[in-house]
Amino acid sequence: MERMSAGRGESVKNLLRGLRQGAVNGILLVAAGNAALLIAKALTWLVVPRILGVVEYGYYKTFTLYLVYVMLLHFGFPDGILLIYGGQNYGRINQMEFRINTRFFTVFQIIVSAFIIGISLCLCQGMRCFIFCMIGLDGLFVNLATYYKFISQAVMRFKEYTLRNVMQAVMQIGVVVIIIFLKKLDILEPNGAFYILCIVLIDAILLVWYMKTYSDITFGRVGSVKRQFSKIKKIFMKGILLTISFQVAHLVFFLDSQMVEMLFDVETYSLYAFAYSIANMITVVVSAIATVMFPSLKRLKTEDAVSKFPALMATISVIVFFLLASYFPLSAFIRWFLPDYAAALDYLQIIMPGLALTSCINMIIFTYYKVLNRLKQYLYIALAMLLTGGILNGAGYILFREPIAFSIASIMTLLIWYICSAAYLFQNFHMKWVKNFAYVFLEMMIFYTLDRVLDGGWKSMFTYFFSFMAVTIFIYKRDIGYLLNRFRK
Repeated sequence: MERMSAGRGESVKNLLRGLRQGAVNGILLVAAGNAALLIAKALTWLVVPRILGVVEYGYYKTFTLYLVYVMLLHFGFPDGILLIYGGQNYGRINQMEFRINTRFFTVFQIIVSAFIIGISLCLCQGMRCFIFCMIGLDGLFVNLATYYKFISQAVMRFKEYTLRNVMQAVMQIGVVVIIIFLKKLDILEPNGAFYILCIVLIDAILLVWYMKTYSDITFGRVGSVKRQFSKIKKIFMKGILLTISFQVAHLVFFLDSQMVEMLFDVETYSLYAFAYSIANMITVVVSAIATVMFPSLKRLKTEDAVSKFPALMATISVIVFFLLASYFPLSAFIRWFLPDYAAALDYLQIIMPGLALTSCINMIIFTYYKVLNRLKQYLYIALAMLLTGGILNGAGYILFREPIAFSIASIMTLLIWYICSAAYLFQNFHMKWVKNFAYVFLEMMIFYTLDRVLDGGWKSMFTYFFSFMAVTIFIYKRDIGYLLNRFRK
């Protein structure tokens, strides 16, 4: 593997060369849908907690916490579709084979869903029984929708992907408006169970829409599943490693939240989960790059894909730290509009800077491990980080018995994870990462220092923003200079 060529603005030049091949259009399309989804999520993340109250909101966040684990129960089938068909044209795929895939996966997920609901009815009681039954039902809708979503991503049909994000946003806003309207008329007192039902209904509608859009690979004549069993097995085998890697990574990312949910009461978990909901606004903004990146990079030669790594890492990091300035007005808004959740700011101020680490690992590094067919190595690293996170979280709980110890432990785990996963790529593919890590670490220290010394407010925001600009220009001045020269021409 050849080393990336050095020189003024070379990584940015390589990235722009790739973007001119069509990826930029996909990023813009997905970003438009994500922007609409962000508006809806911002509304739900800021208004729904006020409507439901701390306890009922805690029930809803418990539902969302465990729903992610149900994605493991598709056992890699959608991931295998993405890996095998990523970068291909939809018109060239075998529709008969895909109809068999769709029919098989639908029946398979119905069985899984029935099993979860049955276990929930037998082992759980009260609100927890309702939550896990809804998880079983919604898991069916979400996993089938994921199958279609990954087909859209694999064949780069980003208009459909974007349209569904927009409609999902519209429906989420509509649900909030209806709940407020019913409450004003004293028809319904909002609670977690009703809101969970609304979310499940939205997911069901989106699935039906996907099935209609892809009717040619959903309905119609199908062949024998037995004859295609070897190909179905190949899809599972190809995708299961990606699914396990994703789920282990998810456990690492949300290990602190899981520990809080298990060790503290629902009110405490509600506050902790609220902090993560606010932080996730930033990841929604930058996730468009990750969605488009895999099929785009897979179409490139290995050396061309590798050459874009430093610029992609820099781009994600700069965007995240730019958006981090929103923490200061957000914290003031929460104290005014959601005083019952003000205590969540103690967690938010710790986890927010870690979003740069999370984004780089989850959106860039993980994508490169997929493109370079190094998922087994990524899984080993993720398992090591899960053990590391467990030790750090356990030590924090023993020493302090406070949820904030888990927030600190999560940041320490992310730092170690970034170093280990990026160091492997450098060792095997000479992908440079130290410069970006230095930038991320320095920006994190600036945020923590200003938030502690200046104690929030507008003064902190402006000071942080100017510090961010100064550090960004200092570290990436060559790349910025190259971009400015391009725009002048």
